[in-house]
This record gives sequence, structure tokens and C-alpha cells, in this order.
Amino acid sequence: MTQIKSVDDLMVAGTAYQRSMMIFAALRLGIFAGLAEGETDAATLAARVSADPRRLAILLDGLCAMGLLQKRRGKYRNGAVSREFLADGPKSKSAILLHHLDGWADWGNLGGRLRVGRKVRPRGGDCQENFIRGMEENARERADAVAERMPLRPGERLLDLGGGPGTYAWAWARRSPEAEVTLFDLPITLRVARKILSEKRATGCVKFVAGDFLRDPVGGPYDIVWISQILHAFSRDECLVILRKAHGALAPGGRVSIQEFLPDESRISPAGPAIFSVHMVAVTEGGQSWTAAEIGGMLGEAGFGKVKKGKPDASGVGIVTAQSR
Repeated sequence: MTQIKSVDDLMVAGTAYQRSMMIFAALRLGIFAGLAEGETDAATLAARVSADPRRLAILLDGLCAMGLLQKRRGKYRNGAVSREFLADGPKSKSAILLHHLDGWADWGNLGGRLRVGRKVRPRGGDCQENFIRGMEENARERADAVAERMPLRPGERLLDLGGGPGTYAWAWARRSPEAEVTLFDLPITLRVARKILSEKRATGCVKFVAGDFLRDPVGGPYDIVWISQILHAFSRDECLVILRKAHGALAPGGRVSIQEFLPDESRISPAGPAIFSVHMVAVTEGGQSWTAAEIGGMLGEAGFGKVKKGKPDASGVGIVTAQSR
């Protein structure tokens, strides 16, 4: 077992369940057994295992990113480990792996079992706060770097659309006190954001607007709309609603910047965006990691021009920008 010696090791350990569940789902669906018959495309395999073709393709790409499958010309096949240990055969480990899956609920209740005489607290409001605070922890360093690389001029108006904990909004407000920074998100999220900014003694630096960006006006006019790690949670149609809202909220010549996990055109690299796309299948109705080309296409449909696709970093996070026409 590899010891946890850094924050990166810690985060790998904390998200390891995502890879486990991908393997378990593939075993339950019979993906490795199905591919033992030979390489095939996602649609054919989906019919064979009774799965949704779009979601199955995302899972298959994630398994490729893990090295369990291989992809060539749109067709998938088992990798060496899958052929030997996950498909049927004398060395198969599928039964013991599914046994581990059977114990999933017990492991999930481990904390409750350790508290003698105490019941496990049901999921409630803490879940939302944990999520928003987790987003704040993830965004701290990146927000500072983005605000430094994309400074605001005095008087510029920036909308942090769906900005969650307000980490980016606060980074810009701190560096550009003469600019106007607005954070738009759901009321339940803004309650947590206010707490976080109050803890930083940053109240009054950011304007709050509560609403649902799929249904409510987002205000304006703004010179810049910043959309960070939002589109992956939504279907293509919903993304277009969001981008059209952003376009309508911009002053003439205003610009939008979209930060996202960006898989390359193969969808199996970098591994982070490919596996994260599987996570979106697990927790949303229509979300997935979108490629830079797909985001650029949606921006064009929403009325934007001058699309520029920044190069993703080593973790697969990149920024796509565009300008209102």
C-alpha cells in the first residue's frame, strides 16, 4: 500500500471510490465479458448489455483512461489486465471484486458503527455546505492564479456565474477593488458563500445575486462573465441556456471565460477529465466533461464569436474564451 505523503496522495485516496465504482459497474453490466468476444463500438455494446449508449461511451472512455480498456477508431477492446483478470477465465477476479461491492453499504456506515450507541446522522443540510466548502478548498490556488493572469480594469463589471463559495469572485475583488464583482448562485449556496467570505473578513467586497441561472435573470450588463466548472453538470441543451443567458447579460463587446475539465478529442486523455465525466454520469442527468471544441461550438450557437481555446494544464483544466457580437 502506498503511503499518503502529500495533499495529492490524499486527494487520490479520497476519490479512489470513483475508480472502484467504475470497475464494479462494468462488471455488473458484463462489459469485460462482452468485449472478450472482440472489439466493438459503444452503441453495439450498449445494445448487448442493455445500457444507454451515451452514458456507456463515457464509462468506456473512463475505463480507457484507467488502462483497463483500449480504444481504436471508435471501437473498444479489453486491455491486458481486463483480459486476464476481469473477463471470464481461470484467473478471473470478478467474483471477489463483486464481493467487495457487496460490502459497500457496510463500509459507508463505518463511522456510525464506531460510535457506540449513536445513530448515523441522516444526510441533510451539511451535505451542501461540505460540497461548497470543498469547492473552495479546490479553487484557492487556481483562483489567485486566474485573477493575477486576468486582471480587471477599474470600473469593469464581472459576473461570477454559479460561483459557489465565491473564491474566484473574492480573488478578483481583492486584486481589483475598483472593479464591480457579482456572485450569482442559488440562495442555499449563497448562505454558505457569505459564511466563507465572512470568515475571510471579505464581506462587502462582492455583490450577491440569488437565483437559478437556468430559470431566472442574471442581471447585467456586465463586461465579463466567468463560468468555472459549471457546464459539466448539465446537458448540452442546458449548457446552451446558460451560455445564452451569459450572452444576454453582457455589454456590447463583453467577453465570457469558461473554465472546465477538458478531455482531448479522443475523450480518454487526460485521465482526470475522462474519469470525472463518469462521475457526472453518476450524479447528474445529462452532465459530462465537454471538449474544448464542443464548448466552442455551443458558444457559437449562443451568439458568441472570436472563440479562443486555451491549452489545458497537466490536470486537464483549461479556459475557453469568447466575445459577444
